[in-house]
Amino acid sequence: MVNKDKIALHWKIVLALVLGVIIGAILQLEVMADWSQQIAAILKFGASIFLRLLKMVVVPLVASSLFVGVTSVASNRDLGKIGLRTAFYYITTSTLAIGIGLLMVNLIQPGKGAKLGLTVPALTDIQTPGSLWDILLRMIPTNPVAALAQFDMIGIIFFSILFAVFTTTLQKSEREPVVRFFNSFYKVMMKIVHSIIALAPYGVFCLIANLIATTGFAVFVPLFKYLVTVTLALAVHFFIILPLIAKFFAGKNPLNYLTAMAPALLTAFSSASSAATLPLTMECAEKRGAIPSRITHLVLPLGATVNMDGTALYEGVAVLFIAQALGVDLGLLQQATVLLTALLVSIGAAGIPHAGLVMMVIILEAVGLPLEATGMIWAVDRVVDMARTATNVWSDSIGAAVVAHYESSSD
Repeated sequence: MVNKDKIALHWKIVLALVLGVIIGAILQLEVMADWSQQIAAILKFGASIFLRLLKMVVVPLVASSLFVGVTSVASNRDLGKIGLRTAFYYITTSTLAIGIGLLMVNLIQPGKGAKLGLTVPALTDIQTPGSLWDILLRMIPTNPVAALAQFDMIGIIFFSILFAVFTTTLQKSEREPVVRFFNSFYKVMMKIVHSIIALAPYGVFCLIANLIATTGFAVFVPLFKYLVTVTLALAVHFFIILPLIAKFFAGKNPLNYLTAMAPALLTAFSSASSAATLPLTMECAEKRGAIPSRITHLVLPLGATVNMDGTALYEGVAVLFIAQALGVDLGLLQQATVLLTALLVSIGAAGIPHAGLVMMVIILEAVGLPLEATGMIWAVDRVVDMARTATNVWSDSIGAAVVAHYESSSD
């Protein structure tokens, strides 16, 4: 007998997807029957519970994870120029990655014409900033407590980062109790998130079964286009943008450096975990990539904490795909909100299980889109998880090379 606890979560989700499709198809065939409608109502109720559980943890998780992420980085007082260069590189490449994702989804429009059977939110429920100044004003909450209560994600993110930065300026005796409290709070939130994520197969089953029962198999056509869009955007960033950075800003032959980092990249791809790959990434960068250990020991762990190019790119594509599927046209400024939110949230999201999916809930809340469409994204998450993790590690590796190049030039 197979021990179900030994079955990986992503395989449980795949099984839930298959069962959801089967049950949904049966319900659609008998859509007019009373029993079919009753089961569909139960499935919708189950899906709503799962989505509400996810939404429940968003605010405390964002606040605590950002605090822990910022303080863990800022507390290292010997960062100096290396830290500044590293931060600049990570912000730049993450912004480029999200921009590529948004560009691809606007060109391909994978969600256009999709029939997902979802309720289109009222225009008043969708965040519609009037100008760039409105976005900047939204970043500064007049009442941080009200921002927490009203799910003002941009305001919550800004205040959390600001609070963390100024916490690091306190004397050690004053700082440590605050840091310990939020570290403990974050650990509690992580336990809650782990428990909710463990329910993902049941949530996916309810979401998919209800979706198929409502719309049929037409939902899989835009989903295939979505996968193509994500894969293409990741490929552009992985094989074009990052190698160009390696060549012109690190003085590295991209192909040679890619070969040197291949063991780490393949491990990241197969394990879908940049944190688990970190020791091998450091070894490859030092021994095969000729990066000084004083650089790798600072830049790579920092990258594993705050740099998520592939994941941030994926977020941009997924959120715009959902908007297109709903028939909602997100304008340039709303897409700028998506970019800004994805960039800021990625600072503290690296340690979160299935971080990409949790980040997606946060960004959808930021732009006022419903969470129901995440069921389809959950179903295929593992397919792109490996590719985006490899992209994250590749970006970290090139970041180490760039910093090492400029450090050697300034010596």
